Amino acid sequence: MFKVMTFNIQHALDYQKQAIDFDLFINAIKKYNADVCGLNEVRGEGPEEDYTDQTSTIADGLGFNSYFGEAIKVKGTSPYGNAIVSRYPFKSVETIKIPDPENKKPNHRFESRCVIKAIADIDGKEVCFLVCHMGLNLSEQKNAVETICDLLNEIDIPVILMGDFNTTPHNKILKPIRKVMKDTDDFNPVKNHGTYPSDKPNEKIDYIFYRDLKCLKAETIEEIFSDHLPIIAEFEI
Repeated sequence: MFKVMTFNIQHALDYQKQAIDFDLFINAIKKYNADVCGLNEVRGEGPEEDYTDQTSTIADGLGFNSYFGEAIKVKGTSPYGNAIVSRYPFKSVETIKIPDPENKKPNHRFESRCVIKAIADIDGKEVCFLVCHMGLNLSEQKNAVETICDLLNEIDIPVILMGDFNTTPHNKILKPIRKVMKDTDDFNPVKNHGTYPSDKPNEKIDYIFYRDLKCLKAETIEEIFSDHLPIIAEFEI
């Protein structure tokens, strides 16, 4: 058995104190015994004093393996994207860019996105992890779903897809993913439990999907760390 967490960490910002606090997030992952954690809104090392290699800092605090997937550079200088930290070693890991929409409307908060594809060795078995943070606009989301489905068509081992999808459970944009994957929310004691905002979670926009694995249980963690609540799920190969 192994536990997987998806966690939008809002660049390691303590939501309540509004200060960067790596120990808060390291201890959160430890507290819930996550073996693999997909992280969204992670900063890389840049010129701003507060923005160091956040992925390595969190992974080192856990004693985990790690990988950072850059989606953009904030203000053209600071890397920003997704990350994965894992108790298990990676056999391969890469960043797949999600194509930008052709037509971007002004003031609609478009942002280039990416998917991390990591294959880990879990007790001698290969499992593929996809970590994604989808865009806010429908055109961005369509491109993300197409990219994810293309990847899923190529993967012939058990796979877990997780991240902040910026859309609610009944949105038809998720139908192509739901056709080929199961949702750990089926095992959540509170169906469609909100994940955002963490202090008044009235929208579920974070997910863990899976294929060719057995989900034993899942829950939305009702504890405030960042502006999102994390989700954790337990699996058996």
